Amino acid sequence: MKWLLRPLGISNLRSVWMTMLISNLVLLLIPVSMGAFLYTKVEASLENGANRSNKAMLEQLKLSLDGKLNEVEKLAQQIIFDPKLEYLLKLSGDPDSPDRYKFIEFMQNTMSRPGNITNFILDYYVYFDKSDLILKSGLMTDSRKFYDMYYSYQGMSYEQWREEMLGSFHTMAYLPTATLLRRAEYDPMESLDKNPLNVVTFTQSLPGRDRKDIKGSFVVLINESQIKEMFAQIESANDSSIYVVDGDGRTIMATDREPLPSELLSRIKGSGGLFNQSLNGDEKMVSYTASKKEGWKYVLVTPRSVFMQQVIRIKQWAVILFALCLAVGMSAAFMITYRNYSPLRRAVNAILRGKNWSGKPSVNEYEFIMQTIEGSLHEEKNLRSLLAQQTPVIRSNYLSRLIRGQMDVDASERGGQSLRFMDIEFVSDYFSVIVVHIDGIARFNEEQSEEQWALARFIISNIGMDMIEIPHKSFAVELDRDRVVFLNNFDPQLFGDADRVIREMCVSLKTIIEQRFKMDITVAAGLPHSGAKSIGESYAEAVAAFEYRIIRGGGTIIHFQDIQKVHAHYYYPIDIEVQLINFVRSGDTENVLKLLDTIYMMNFESGSITPEIGRCLFFNITSTFLKIINATGTDQHDILGPDIDLVKDIFSYETAEGMHKRTKKLYELLTESLVTERTDHSSQLLQEMERFVDEHFTDPNMGLGMVADRFGMTPQYVSTFYKKQSGKNLSDAIVRKRIELAKQHMCDKDLTNAQIAQMVGYTSDVVFIRAFKKLEGVTPGKYRENMLPSYADDAG
Repeated sequence: MKWLLRPLGISNLRSVWMTMLISNLVLLLIPVSMGAFLYTKVEASLENGANRSNKAMLEQLKLSLDGKLNEVEKLAQQIIFDPKLEYLLKLSGDPDSPDRYKFIEFMQNTMSRPGNITNFILDYYVYFDKSDLILKSGLMTDSRKFYDMYYSYQGMSYEQWREEMLGSFHTMAYLPTATLLRRAEYDPMESLDKNPLNVVTFTQSLPGRDRKDIKGSFVVLINESQIKEMFAQIESANDSSIYVVDGDGRTIMATDREPLPSELLSRIKGSGGLFNQSLNGDEKMVSYTASKKEGWKYVLVTPRSVFMQQVIRIKQWAVILFALCLAVGMSAAFMITYRNYSPLRRAVNAILRGKNWSGKPSVNEYEFIMQTIEGSLHEEKNLRSLLAQQTPVIRSNYLSRLIRGQMDVDASERGGQSLRFMDIEFVSDYFSVIVVHIDGIARFNEEQSEEQWALARFIISNIGMDMIEIPHKSFAVELDRDRVVFLNNFDPQLFGDADRVIREMCVSLKTIIEQRFKMDITVAAGLPHSGAKSIGESYAEAVAAFEYRIIRGGGTIIHFQDIQKVHAHYYYPIDIEVQLINFVRSGDTENVLKLLDTIYMMNFESGSITPEIGRCLFFNITSTFLKIINATGTDQHDILGPDIDLVKDIFSYETAEGMHKRTKKLYELLTESLVTERTDHSSQLLQEMERFVDEHFTDPNMGLGMVADRFGMTPQYVSTFYKKQSGKNLSDAIVRKRIELAKQHMCDKDLTNAQIAQMVGYTSDVVFIRAFKKLEGVTPGKYRENMLPSYADDAG
């Protein structure tokens, strides 16, 4: 058929050809289908007839065998319900005891074979556990001699026989076929294995009321050969195998040595039925019916080939005729289709030529089609050309408005047809949005011109659309100079796996862009949603996640679901602010920077603060900076320079890390400027005072009086001088040194607060705790619990 369509230059008309060809083939298949239908009916009829025959034979077998088994149970009832039996079960059977004659009397009167029992029953006996005697017709002996001299089971020891058959509890139980070894009645000394016989053993525990109180057993040996004679008619008629199965799935007796497989037994349920089963590679038909005995089933397994010979011959002829009809019919269908398709082929050739129609008016449908197509072909080409030129712009504008939630998406078949001209086809209404921000292209190209930025966006767009797993789809749109957004559309059957797909796409995209193309990007992903408004919701979530770039920094992947567990507060208590102010005013640059690092760590390293609260924190720290400048009379321009807005300077950085570094730099400049201003001719005296305090601040007597005595001054003068030169109160300085030393000792968990208080110069731990809380804002115990690990990390 391809050679027929190749001259036309198109392939979409193949459906017309196929439709016509299939229509003719359907007409051909009608009689073939009818023949197949008749064949199936014939096959079913033959099979039903064979099934009815098998079922009838099974029912006849069931009636015969159930009758024989009823005779066995009647015999058991005659023996079991004899009033003398229960009395004998209690006797010891001592040979010297007069009770011994009671066993002989029971044997002679009760154990003699009833007249209505046929050869179906080989023998029967009663076992007395307490006396270890076995009685059968004409014989009384102990169990050991009975087993060794009369009846023993092949493959079963005396102990097993006594425990499993006589010592276990049985209620009217039939045991599977076993081989019985016996001696000839006329020669008791003959070897046991010279007269083997297969038997089915019937056993009933005595007296049968209690499983734990077994005093004896009644056993009947059923001649299996008598049963197989009943099976012979069915077995020879159709080469079948017959099984008798009990309620536990055990084969009581069978004509075949191979047991029934478990998968076949599992299908035998109910009162009767029929099914096909493959056994050892051969197809079998299995018929079964339920016995009157509870749980018993009579199973007939027949090869299908026995009664399907005629069906197989009919099937062979049917296949030959079907192949012949199919070959002839397909040839005829092809010729008829070709003849009917010729006018349409001429019409298509006229369309491909693209010439204006000139000739006589239309006289049929095919000529009308040729005139219509030739008149509209040129106009259609022009429209498609114009549309193709505008498609990228239209597509980008449509996706941009769709992502921003300015219009609803229509993923239905009708809506999808209206989007195909833009090369957009949604597979469902399940969407998610990923925002990719280009942090920089300096490593990609140092020129960083608009052309390079456009190339960067092009690379990210094409790679990102290839990162999503099939059958999902992804559409890219460039929103800004440094931002590309991906609209992901998920297959509805795999939407439950959308979260994993989004995460893997983000990781793969970031890895390829940064490692292969040397561009730094930040990726933010919204949650997957369904419905008309799902795209706008997911885009808003992605933008919200991108805002956390200020917390996590650039070059990261941020998922909206990972930022939902945040708190709306920050750590910057008043006592910490006071401590920061004191460090700056005292010129302690090291502790200023350390405290700023602690504030940053407590708020941002946990990742549980919102961008808005983070900006508020830096605004508060900036406010503290201005407070210090105003309190010390420092000129702001000397630190920041002229025409610099402090707030704008701090918030010009895009990440919290950048703001933190800029804040530390400003505080360092301010602290060093205050130290420089206080340097004068009294610096030497101040240094000597501070050295003296450093050496003796652990002395409990250290204070203004001790310093005044050392330098020959009054305490009032020392206080004024120290305050003026250092900007700190001497008493506060001593307390600060003691507290700082105490904080170092707190690293030793074996030291108590009272011991630390004495080591740093306090005679009372109460005074120490009060001073520590006033200075640090928390008690020593709370400091050890919350603050100490932070300082330990900084020290490391």
